Amino acid sequence: MKSPSTLILSAWLIASPLIAQVTEPAPATAPAPFLTPAQTIAILKQLDEIEGKIGQGRGSIFGAALAKFKSAMGSEATAFSLYLDCYKLENFERKDLKQTDFMEWRDRNVDRLKEGDFPLGLMLQLEYLVMTIQAQGITKPEDMGPVVPALQAFLSKAITAVQNTMKHTASGAVEVKDTTKNRKGGGGGGGGQGPQLLGMLRQSVKGTDFSRAYQLDLHLLQKQWEYSPINVNGIYESVILPYYLAVKKEELPAQWDARINAEMALEKAVRSETEFGIFYQEEYPRRLWQKNTYLVTNNVNPLAAMADMLKIIRENPTHPDAQAWAKSFREQVTAVSEPVPAAAPPETPISPQ
Repeated sequence: MKSPSTLILSAWLIASPLIAQVTEPAPATAPAPFLTPAQTIAILKQLDEIEGKIGQGRGSIFGAALAKFKSAMGSEATAFSLYLDCYKLENFERKDLKQTDFMEWRDRNVDRLKEGDFPLGLMLQLEYLVMTIQAQGITKPEDMGPVVPALQAFLSKAITAVQNTMKHTASGAVEVKDTTKNRKGGGGGGGGQGPQLLGMLRQSVKGTDFSRAYQLDLHLLQKQWEYSPINVNGIYESVILPYYLAVKKEELPAQWDARINAEMALEKAVRSETEFGIFYQEEYPRRLWQKNTYLVTNNVNPLAAMADMLKIIRENPTHPDAQAWAKSFREQVTAVSEPVPAAAPPETPISPQ
């Protein structure tokens, strides 16, 4: 017969929440939802219709913007006129401000905005926006064929325009030419520090007054694209190199040279001679290394590329990256080298009987 203390302990254990947690059965898992074939067909059909409407809406927005941008990008005057219309829509009409408010702003700012290279910057923004819109529906790098030549021509034009706004003094310093002024406010159209035109071209076209007025920013979704008109590296990485890798691999070395030359030309235009000398000494060998690493990785003239890599290390022993280059190059050479056959053991001489 159990003692009273034993009975009390047993009753407490049975009532304990800990025991209840252990002994209670786990709740049954709810069955996963499923659709019948008929329900699946009906839902997908509705989704197709909805996506079609979404595409039509996006297409109509792009169509309206393209028509306006193409007609306005032909001259600085037409680009500036469209800028005023867009600025008025975004900053006055959509805020329910009076027409007289816009007229007052225009009277205060138009003459100043027309000075320097602001109208040229607007024209270049429009040209790049047109290419940006045209690239939105492209899903494969090899289909960028119609856009790539226009993009290359634009980069050359934009860099030349920046070069024309700058000058180097006899002492080697760099200055903005007298006809160009730094931006100091004035209501949109550009951004960033430094010369007016350079700041405008460094800005993402998603943030321009043109894009905001036509509400394009939410529809410019292409990931394989660079939205800053003068980001040389971004344009080559996102568009130009993937295109040539897909369809014209043999031209990749020349395209890398064009990329490096474009970047150096831009940096030389905006830096003093001393600054550019320091930049060139470090960055030019670095760009060459990036080029040849890319070529080896993608099996484009790999032996020639490896020879160039060895030359870069030999000619730049004091470069900050030289040690890392040497280590990386040694690993690459080892990885592609055939194994050295083991030496045969020496023959045991036969002793004369």
